[in-house]
Parts: sequence; C-alpha cells; structure tokens
Amino acid sequence: MALCFSGRSLVEKDDVELIHNVLSGDENAFSVLVKRYQKGVHALAWRKIGDYHIAEEITQDAFLQAHRKLASLKNPSQFPGWLYVIADRLCRSWFRKKRQKNTQSLESISETTLEKTDYANYICEQREAEAVAHQREIVQRLMAELPESERTVMVLYYLGEMNCKEISKFLGVSPHTVKSRLRRARERLKNEEHILHETLGSGPLHPDLTENIMRNIDRVKQTSPSGGKPLLPFAALGASAILVILLMGASHQLILNFQQPYSLEAESETTIEIVDAPVVLDIRSKPSLQNRGGNGTIRDKNNSNGLSTGTESMQSDIAEDITQWHLPEKAKSRFGKGRKRGLTYFPDGTRLVVRSSIGLWIYDAHTGEEADLFTGDPWDVITMALSSDGHTLAVASDKNIRLLDLHTRNQRDVLAGHKSDVDSLAFSPTGEILASGSEDTTIRLWDVDTGELVRTLIGPTGVAQWMAFSPDGKMLASAGGGEDTICLWDSHTGKLLRTITGQPDRFYSFYYAPVAYAPDGLTIAGAGADSKIRLWDVSTGELIKTITTDMKSVDTIVYSPDSETLASISEWHNNIYLWDVQTGERLKVLTGHTNTVDSIAYSPDGKTLASESDDGTVRFWDADTGELLKTISGHTFMARSVAFSSDGSTLASSEMADYTIILRDVQTGKILKTFVGHTDNPCSVRFSPDGETLASGNWKGPIRLWDVQTGELLKTLTGHEAGVWALFYSMDGATLVSGGEDNTIRLWEAQTGQLLKTISEQMGQYGGTDSSISLSPDGNTIVVATGENVIRLWDTHTGKVRTTLKGHTSPVASVAFSPKYSLLATGSNDRAIRLWHATTGELLLTFPEQSNEVISITFSPDGQTIASGSAEDIYISDLATGKHIETLIGHRSDVHSVAFSPDGKMLASGSDDGTVLLWDLTHIQPQND
Repeated sequence: MALCFSGRSLVEKDDVELIHNVLSGDENAFSVLVKRYQKGVHALAWRKIGDYHIAEEITQDAFLQAHRKLASLKNPSQFPGWLYVIADRLCRSWFRKKRQKNTQSLESISETTLEKTDYANYICEQREAEAVAHQREIVQRLMAELPESERTVMVLYYLGEMNCKEISKFLGVSPHTVKSRLRRARERLKNEEHILHETLGSGPLHPDLTENIMRNIDRVKQTSPSGGKPLLPFAALGASAILVILLMGASHQLILNFQQPYSLEAESETTIEIVDAPVVLDIRSKPSLQNRGGNGTIRDKNNSNGLSTGTESMQSDIAEDITQWHLPEKAKSRFGKGRKRGLTYFPDGTRLVVRSSIGLWIYDAHTGEEADLFTGDPWDVITMALSSDGHTLAVASDKNIRLLDLHTRNQRDVLAGHKSDVDSLAFSPTGEILASGSEDTTIRLWDVDTGELVRTLIGPTGVAQWMAFSPDGKMLASAGGGEDTICLWDSHTGKLLRTITGQPDRFYSFYYAPVAYAPDGLTIAGAGADSKIRLWDVSTGELIKTITTDMKSVDTIVYSPDSETLASISEWHNNIYLWDVQTGERLKVLTGHTNTVDSIAYSPDGKTLASESDDGTVRFWDADTGELLKTISGHTFMARSVAFSSDGSTLASSEMADYTIILRDVQTGKILKTFVGHTDNPCSVRFSPDGETLASGNWKGPIRLWDVQTGELLKTLTGHEAGVWALFYSMDGATLVSGGEDNTIRLWEAQTGQLLKTISEQMGQYGGTDSSISLSPDGNTIVVATGENVIRLWDTHTGKVRTTLKGHTSPVASVAFSPKYSLLATGSNDRAIRLWHATTGELLLTFPEQSNEVISITFSPDGQTIASGSAEDIYISDLATGKHIETLIGHRSDVHSVAFSPDGKMLASGSDDGTVLLWDLTHIQPQND
C-alpha cells in the first residue's frame, strides 16, 4: 500500500491515498480523482452512446455513483476499472430506457419486423444528429474500419487524452497490448489519423464539469438521510443519440488480463479486456494412454486422435510425458500447464475440463491424472459450454459461436448473427438448443443440429452474462449487465414470463457465477456484494430465504445435484463454504487452498466438489465430509524469469501461482527442488557462476539466496524499500547486482550478503515489471532499463553516470551486455533492437523492427546471436548481418524472460501465459554476408 507523506499536495498522491482521504472526509481529494479520470470516462461513454453531451451527463452520474459507493471498493488501487464498470452500467441503462420507449411489444412482432424497426430508428436518429456532428461522421466511418479493441484504445488516447500506461490501468490490459493495438489502428488508418486527432480532440469537456460534479455530491450529501443510500438522480437525457460507435463491453480474460468485467487483481490484470482473435482449436491428444474415438481426421506428430472415454491409469512417468504434449514447432519441452480459467465436469462425471492459457486440459476425475489436452486459443475464449451428452463444445471469442465435435475433433458449425461479443452460452438439457447472450443485449436461441436461429429474446435488462435452462428445458433464466434483475423466459415461445428483482449489482465473468439455478427447478439463488445469498421461488418470483454469510462478498454459488446444499466462494477468501439450503446454516468450510479460489463445480453424482485456485492447483473434495481427496498441480499464474545453471543441466523458473521457485532437470523435465519462502510473487532468478547458489527477488520482499544442492535458504538481503525486479551476478561470482522498485541499484558482496554500494543517481522510472539490468564482463559498468528513451551506463566504482546513449524513440525495456565483446544490446517499446559499442557509446547497428515491443533480450554465450522476447513471439537475430534469422512462435502472452543454455544449443523462455518453453536451436546458424 502506498504511504501518504505529509507535505505532499493532493495532485501528487496516488489513487489509494486520495481514496483514503475522501473516506476520511476530504472532498477535495475526490475532485482530484474527477479531474484525473473524467476525460477517460467521458471518452468511453461517448464511444458507446454516440452523443457527446449525453456522455457528459453519464460521466457526471458515474462519478456521483462512485462517490456514493466508494466505501464498498475493496481494492482502492483498482479505482479506474471500477469506475469504468459504473459508467458502462449507466450506458446500458440509458440504452434500455431508450429501447423501452421506442420499441413495440416483442410478443406481437417478428424478429424481421424488429430489425426493420431498429433500422428505421437508426436512420431517423442519424438524420437528427447530422446538424450537430458532421465531423464526427468522418470519425464514425474511420472507426468502423477498426476492430472494437483498437477502436476503444484510439478513443481513449485521443479523446480521453490518456497515455498508454493510463489506458493500461483503466482497461486492465498490459501496456504492451495497448501499444500494439494503438500501433495496429494507426497502420490501418494510415494517412487519416490526423482527422481523428483533430475531430476527437475538438470537443473539450464542459469547463465546469468537475465543479458541477462536486456541487451535486454536496447536494446529495445534504439531502440524504443518515445511514441511507443517497438518491442519485439520472440527468434528463437530451436529443436522440447516434447509435453508431458501439463500445465492446466486458470481454472475459483471459482472459486474461480472457478477462473479467472487473478484477481486483494486479498490474495488468484485466478490468475490461477486449479481444478480437478468432478461436481455432487444434484438438489433439496424448498417444497410448487410453482407447480413442473419432475418425482420425486430424493427426499430429504423436499420431493420436480422439478423446479419453475411460479412467485407465496413466503411465508412471506422466510428469515427463506431458512436457511433450502438442509442442510448438522447434520447442523441446513445455514446463507448466498454463494459467487456469475455470473448470467443468463432463456429464458422465468421469472427466474434468480445466481451461488454461495453452488449451483445455482434460483430467481423469477419479485419479486426477492428465488424460488429454486440446491445444489452440481457448485463452481468448470469452465463454464456453459443454452439451449434456459431452459430445459438443460451444466456444465464443467474439460475436460468433463455434461448435466443436469432441469425437471427430472437427469444427462442425459457426453460428453467426450477434452484432457484438457473446458473453454467455448455455445448452438446453437435451442439447438440442444453445442459448447465447451478447453485448448487443439480445439472447439468441439456436438449433444445434441445423445451426439455424430459432428466436431472439430482448428483455428489460442489458447483457445476459449468465444463463441457465431449467431441468426440463422449458424455462431459461438470464442475468447480468450490472442489473439487479433475473429474467425468466419461456424457452419455446420466447415470452418473458417474470422477473426477479432484489439481487445487488454483481460483476459477472467466466470465473464468477453469482446466480445458480437449482437442479430440482424450484429455486434460483443469487449472491451479492452485500455478503448475502438470496433464494427465490421460480414459479412466483418471490423471495423465500436470505442466507447471511460472514464472507466479504459472495462471488460464485453452485447447487449440489440434490439441490440441498449451496457451495460458495469469494475472491477475498481461500476457502469454500457449504450452506444448508433449507436452514441457511453453514455446514462446512473447506480449507487448503493458499490463494483465491476462482471456480467450483459439483460432480454429477454430487459426491465430489472440484475447485481451482490462483495457487496453481485443482482440488477434489469429498462433498459430504469436506475431506481433501486429491490435488492436481502444475498450473502456473506467470513465469516471469528463467535461468540456466552454469553446466546447463538445471533450469530455474519463478512460479507465481504459489510464490515458489522451481528447479528442473533440463533433459527430463523432472522437478529437482522447490524453493519455498517468498511471501509474494517471485519475478527474478539468477544462478551464481559456480552454480551453487540461486538468487531470487520478488514483487515486494527482500532478496533471497538459496543453496542449490540442499534447497536451504542461505541469506536474506534487505535494503530495497520495494520489490526487486532484476538480478545479475558478476562473472567471478563475487558481486550480486540488484535493481529495485525503489529506483535504486544495489551492489552486494555475494558471499556475505553485505551491501557494498547504493546507486540512485538519474534512475528515471526504473522499477517496472519489464525492467532489466546487466553488468559488463569486466564488472566496471552497469546498464539498466530505466523506463526512459535513453540508456545510462553507471560506473560501479563511483556510482556516477558514465555515458548516456540516445536513439530509441520509446522507453527501453530490456538491456544486455555481450559476454565476449564490448557490445551492448537494448530493446525498446519502439520495437527496435539497437547494438552499441559499450565503451565509446557509438550506435553500431539497428535491427529490423519486430512486430511488437521488445520486452526481454539476451546474448548467446558466443556473442554471435541475440534472442529477444515480445508479445508471444521470440526473435533470434544475427549480429554479423543484423538480420532476424528465426522466429519462435508458441507462447500465448508476453515473453518476459529469455535465456540461452551455456552451450547455446537451447533457449528457455518464460511468459505471462504461465509456461516455460525450452527451444531447440541446433538448426540455427549465424549468417554471414
């Protein structure tokens, strides 16, 4: 948590400090928050509504609601994303009220008539707006050429006047993703970007907007009764809006950030992640493990096909085998199963599906062993559903839905018709009908066999982010869109039967499901941020029971198959709670996870409860006794750092799921040691030159030195006032250099742990997660990526800046000295790699631009090649020619660490997708002109 130092002005304080000030009664602090984010909120509201002035009104209301609910914000550092969700809900509410005013009864018109009516309204509104925003029509046309994700970033950049770092924090995606989208958008628009700049920048906000908001806050405070909720009048809306530039709502992830509509997690954790990549599942499986089904139309190098149908025991060397499953081309091994994002049982209860960043893992539900892996792009999937017979998987990553046959392993159909992203999917009990809820605020029912649209449902609420059929399939329940209403539909006629109100606003996502339909079809349960679970009678819509929990919030609830028990989890707890539906009594608390539990599922027979957590495990519990039955490990949150031992036999990697560091045998993949002791995510690891010691740093705590042979913690080095992002040993092993988030470089005597020197001169903004540090072979010079366009070289003896190198046009994220020559390589967000003479500072070579920002960089042991990591890709470049000689493709997210083996024949890479890949470089030869 940031410290609030006396004497600092309000504008100098971060969000956390300001929010604490507001909650302590300082309203001036809230006006600073308003000024800080009003342009971004207005940009997104205008982007969605299409009317500049109505967007100003929504901006005011968003801040009024934020002020009223500020005390309920659990993680103040996530204020921007939380504020965005509030604004998004207000936009949805505006659309809903407008639609109710202008549309006829849905029961008396056909879908075709409705579409014609909508089109006629659209034309009418467009004509009304022509006199007001002629120039914005140009923007409308240009924006239409962009995917939704790029569109949103462009509006925030120009209209919101936000930089990439601010947009990253606001949307909850990585800065690299923001920059990539902005760059792609500019490339698509080419010479027309100046029009966007002039138009989007030509509409300044009302100069008194901040003052108006603060006056309204004072007025509400004066008229609100003590202890009650203040009345927040929604401003009278003016002329009709142009419904043209639609903001894509919450894409979930993993999304993830596939992403959550709102996440209270960290750095580039997703608040609103917008994904436009298609889903292409390359569905393959491990050979010789069980009987296979299917026609073998798709085969891989393992010559296997089909899906597991039994529970046969796995081979004893399964830990080694799975490192070889469906590897990217040129990869030797994969360590880690990727980041998890939800689980579900197969209908027969024999298998469990766990969705991860690299694919869908199929586990034997009885043994917990790996049975299959579906590789592809499921990390980009917003939502998915499994048919009741277990034969069909429906996935959606955009506005289209893909149906995948799990027996033939082929894509059987694509369901197209939604105008925006699909947020939820649900199969009917017979599997004949698939329901889809979209950001276009419609629910569509599809015939699974023919792929034809059966009917379209449009109701009183916004986006259906959760849906479920009744056990007999006659009724469909839906909820979401930030509303407090659950809708019950006749699934055959499409008629809205009744609505259930009273559930507090909730955030929905692929992870969290705060609504549950009882398997007996009699009740629906809804969970709220007020820590209560409510049960409603499905036939009448009446509230029949309220269960008061001692949880901070209830984020997911699931019924047991007999409808007698409710299981619940919270993002603020590591435990699972079981409740008696009849009495409301808490039955059990299942403890064992060491981090947040993200999703839970009952087995079809109700005997087992499965859970998956940010601690990297999937656990199976006895549903009656609460006993832990088995644990599946191997999933990792992020793999931020990798390092080879001096003899090349051992690979170290940071495991951000459970704060551990893993040592693996390079040849077999077997785990040799697990170092436990960090209290936060480890993000940097380095072997000493003799291979006997491993140094590690983490996000918040001190540096730790470990004995590689015994796993014993040798020393703890304290001194940095914040996290340690980068470590580097001198060639003789006598000195350890560390770079910290406190904007200092520290030199330590490696043997004793004594602090030798602290360097803080001209450190810039060093300390970000992409920072790197390198020490020259002679030990006289340190170079650090300081988050600036320039590169500074410090003298290790004096602590003074020796040389400043200029040439990059964006912040430098990675640096590396050559092990053999007086050369320095730097990689930057400008996508360029530059080669410098380390002594003279002369720029020797600029490599061709990579497709994305350069995040990590390293030299080969012979100094002839450079490996650089970016968003998903790794480039191998030749020093002699300055050419890229190889591109390694296989990661699903940013590659934060690359390391050559001592003999240069292998490359290890660690990524935010939660995996470490080991690449074969024996086929790569430096080129000569």
